Amino acid sequence: MATASIEVSGPDAERQAGELQVALGRVVKPGESVSPVEVHRSLELVIAAIGLVFSGVDAAKTIWDWWSERKSQGTQVRIILDDGTVVDLSGVDQGQLEIELQRRAKAGR
Repeated sequence: MATASIEVSGPDAERQAGELQVALGRVVKPGESVSPVEVHRSLELVIAAIGLVFSGVDAAKTIWDWWSERKSQGTQVRIILDDGTVVDLSGVDQGQLEIELQRRAKAGR
């Protein structure tokens, strides 16, 4: 198992993160978990964060599919893995995201 924090920012970040949390909740396996959305606000930016405990690439596909439908609306997603690696979805493709999450899941076992 590995852990990650998923940060959603952009227009309507809190609602968007809630939608992602529901989507991830549908694919979690026994032993995996998705935390409630936490919202961090500053004057310029709202970031909604979701904690995730995962063991494979199912989460990567769910996150990628969800973001792909919303990126044109300005939604941004960063994933901070438990080893400190930061994955900005705008800078990777789905395959790279799956590789990163699989790498951490294997290392966490």
